[in-house]
Amino acid sequence: MSRLDEVAVVSETQETARIEALWFSYGHEPESGYYDVFERTAFVLVRLHGGWRLHSEEFLGYE
Repeated sequence: MSRLDEVAVVSETQETARIEALWFSYGHEPESGYYDVFERTAFVLVRLHGGWRLHSEEFLGYE
């Protein structure tokens, strides 16, 4: 199970934006047991035809 905990616009131009998100995930894996973790992800968006589209996604690590 995951939930979005925090979102921040890190940089923005007329054509692109970089967004960083912090996700809280928890659950159970049969091999490792119960877990809970914060995971940071960056998204680069590009403006196309009047709207924003996802260009790339980058895993930034755990907290």
